[in-house]
Amino acid sequence: MKALRKPERHAARQAWRMPGADLDRMFTLVRAVGQVELKFTVADASFDAVRGLLGVGVERVRNVYYLDTPDLTLRRHGVLARVRGGQRPNDSVVKLRPIDPGRVPTAMLRCEDFTVEVDVTPDSFICSGALKQRLPGNAVERAVAARTPLRTLFSEDQIALLDSRLSGRLTIDDLDPLGPVEVHRTRPRDGEPGRGLELQEWLYPDGSLLLEVSTRCTATDLLQTAIQAKALLDEHGIQQAGPCPTKADTTLDYFTRQ
Repeated sequence: MKALRKPERHAARQAWRMPGADLDRMFTLVRAVGQVELKFTVADASFDAVRGLLGVGVERVRNVYYLDTPDLTLRRHGVLARVRGGQRPNDSVVKLRPIDPGRVPTAMLRCEDFTVEVDVTPDSFICSGALKQRLPGNAVERAVAARTPLRTLFSEDQIALLDSRLSGRLTIDDLDPLGPVEVHRTRPRDGEPGRGLELQEWLYPDGSLLLEVSTRCTATDLLQTAIQAKALLDEHGIQQAGPCPTKADTTLDYFTRQ
């Protein structure tokens, strides 16, 4: 594991709240994978400020469901299954999280649509492997309403990826759709502050909100991108929430408590 140089470590501490050893591990992982998604959860007190900065572009609205059992069997085995309906083409994704990028299932290495990425927050990082597919217009709505089987939302490769962790314990059709969460995604227009950042607002049925700012970058650009993004948020008085669960975990916990 190659440690960060002293100037890099000093710069990294402007953007992350992790101990030095964790920063070294994160950058080692990121260099191995190459692709990163930076995520900042917004503190409740800064909702209006972040909307003023990033909520002025083209908005897309999606209905998001996660699939799992009442006792969250998939999550316990490091698998996420998610479907999205609403505006734009519907889609589905199966994720393995966490995943060791050096131990990706052989079948997935041959699949062009399989992607490996590191999610990085100010407090944590995790590597995931995902396989996504587009779906016809109202496919998610029909399956959630039980007019078509849930398996029709997933490809053979996606089901094989799920089975690689579950080893036949259950099938897609044994899962329950947990949702929906109404998700609003906004990106600033060209020339607006925050170009390259995306604001996501997750609206839960009880009216509670989760707001997240994110951007994607390469391993080479990670340090500069993180520092610039944090500086922009700080400049506009946008506070980041403390350590908190991922959007997926928040959603799964929310709906299994209902």
